Amino acid sequence: MIVSPVNRPEFRPDLIKLKRKTGLIFGMVSGFVFAFTVWGWDGFELSLSHAYLPGLNLGIAILFCAILNAPAGWLTARFENSILGAFFWLISALLFAGLVVYLPLYINPLIVSKINPHLGELLNYPLGAQISFRLGLVAVWVIPFMLIVGVTQLSVTESSVYSQSLFGKISPFFFCIVVLGISGTITDSLINAHFRDAITSLDSTIQFTLDNRDNPQLDKTLASRMHVSSLNGVEEYIVQSRRLYVASYDNSLGQIHVLVLFQDHWVDCTVIYAQPAYCKVAE
Repeated sequence: MIVSPVNRPEFRPDLIKLKRKTGLIFGMVSGFVFAFTVWGWDGFELSLSHAYLPGLNLGIAILFCAILNAPAGWLTARFENSILGAFFWLISALLFAGLVVYLPLYINPLIVSKINPHLGELLNYPLGAQISFRLGLVAVWVIPFMLIVGVTQLSVTESSVYSQSLFGKISPFFFCIVVLGISGTITDSLINAHFRDAITSLDSTIQFTLDNRDNPQLDKTLASRMHVSSLNGVEEYIVQSRRLYVASYDNSLGQIHVLVLFQDHWVDCTVIYAQPAYCKVAE
């Protein structure tokens, strides 16, 4: 029996349109998942630690990754070619890797400087601090996972196009959630975690100092473990209301300077491998 071209799936305009729409959504969801796993937990932790604009990176990343990766998914579905799909997703992967490095080190401080010029004057983000090395390291954990999702897009989303159930339509997206979730979680530890740990540890020390300010029976061992002495010299400025932001860092991201705004006073604290060392009034 000869099947009329009109009835063959590859010639049905409605199915062609649905495949491309599914590819577009698949690309957007993949970009969203990557951005959320890299910067979602980061933003949540920073929001609990009185960080300055804690959700800025997440907001930028979601818009960038979702919008940027949508064409990769659509083009893969448009040409119905996994090899071409790998090429499209590779381009997205390279841009994603660049975002992981440049967003915290360049884009975020640039925006913050525009929003708060006084804070911007206190920042000292070194240009070219092992950028090539960081880009290469991030690319190792982004490109392979993105290629896996890109190469398998057509086969993974095929069931979604023909499925009549809601679960059948959304189940293929769980694949990209798992794969890119792993990539994003590992990628978060390369830069974000260093900045986040410095802020959260310093904020914990500040809160501990506030909670025990009038405690004459404070255990000295516990105080030492919480690095309370790092705040000596700036105690008069410490109040509950505060905002923290990374001011500078060394090439290893081991020594990080964190600025703390107490009302109208900026304090500059040095944090070495997530342990507050000493603080002084910011000049």
